[in-house]
Amino acid sequence: MSPSSFKLKLATLLIVIALITQLLSIYISTLIDHIVHSDLYQYGLEFDYSWANLYWNNFHLLLASMAIATLLIAISTTLILIYIKTNKKSFKNATYVFSLATIGLNFFAVSIFTRVDYIIHNTLYNYGLQFNLDWATSYWAYTSLLLTLIGITSTLALIIPLPIYIATKHTVEKPKIPETKQTLTTIKTTKSKPIKIRKKPARNRHLQLTSYSLVAIGAVALFGAIYFTSSILAFIGLGLLFWGILFAYIRTEEYAKKALLDAIAYSQTTILNQIINDMDYKGNPIYLPPKYFTNPENTKAYIPKQNETALPTPEQIQKQETQTFTTNPTGILITPPGAEVTKLFEKTLDTNFAKIDLQYLRQNLPRLLIEEFEIAQNLEMEIENQKITIKITEAANNKLSGNQQHPAPLTTILSSAIACALAKATGNPITIEKQETSSESGETTIEYRIITEEAQIIP
Repeated sequence: MSPSSFKLKLATLLIVIALITQLLSIYISTLIDHIVHSDLYQYGLEFDYSWANLYWNNFHLLLASMAIATLLIAISTTLILIYIKTNKKSFKNATYVFSLATIGLNFFAVSIFTRVDYIIHNTLYNYGLQFNLDWATSYWAYTSLLLTLIGITSTLALIIPLPIYIATKHTVEKPKIPETKQTLTTIKTTKSKPIKIRKKPARNRHLQLTSYSLVAIGAVALFGAIYFTSSILAFIGLGLLFWGILFAYIRTEEYAKKALLDAIAYSQTTILNQIINDMDYKGNPIYLPPKYFTNPENTKAYIPKQNETALPTPEQIQKQETQTFTTNPTGILITPPGAEVTKLFEKTLDTNFAKIDLQYLRQNLPRLLIEEFEIAQNLEMEIENQKITIKITEAANNKLSGNQQHPAPLTTILSSAIACALAKATGNPITIEKQETSSESGETTIEYRIITEEAQIIP
């Protein structure tokens, strides 16, 4: 489990616990009220409106403050989830305001309860109440439990925003400038174990979990309201049900249907492939690193006229980098479909892939695709010699991948973006040797090849 995934799950658990403890504190207060208006009459207490009105006013104020605090916890949960989706600081700041308001209301409830306690242990003795350990023991136990639950709720209200806030912070390792020759030597002699990040739930799943929790707790509160004939529990139950149903419909502004993204990606790649095939260019695309261009920000792929063509030198490409069709050697110099996605990867990680090594990319690519962009639920990356194998489960473009033993000529946007990133990180040209998708598991396997200086012929 990734650290940010753990923090989100921890925050969700704390929210559920806070709501449960707040509802339990309201329930315990009703038990105390039952002692006053039932048990104490058996120990000499005589009813009189002079003490009853004073007691009712303070007790109802106690219940109201705790009920409002419960609703504020639900509102704070909403603001936290919206902040995760929109990353707007106003929602984060409002979350802290509501959390502090919840703590303030609970402290106010404690002060009101001290007045209720004073009425029971002082005023009621003037109306015939006789002290007895039988009722006092139950009353003290409920009092201690009530104050403990209010304290737990207040503590949770203070710390609930912290794990979610930390989880939304991007903590990325600082890249180290690699030594290309040393990196390639290591790759030749070692076979790395694949990095796996297994099925990290999307953020919408955390939203659904919170929604289900609120609906369940709200339903319990409504049943309790019917059983105890309590209007306070009824209002709490309705409020929790409202927020639980609302959470089910919260979506980020950037939400778009996967089918729409698939259709757009498919049409762009298909048009490029058709143009290249009509011009009879048969070579596999070669994703070039920054050293092949005078402007290191350029990201382009070279498609030779024929297979098994000599690899062009950086000097040859630099002389023709502004041209689409090259003559020496003959080929096409094109911006690959995943170039802009690679720049988005760099922006998200706040780094330049040309200044990091392959190990850094191997460590951060799974988290990037699974947690940040949520376009994959499982990713494995294995490095052996000059071969890099990436396996992606349930990627956003799985339906577009197909079974391609030899991509002709351009592949999907995601595989193209990864190729661009690998070219920058290794400092060497990259080609895609094979891409295939399992019809049963939906897992896409992409095999990349690092073309070193020793390899003069393009495979």
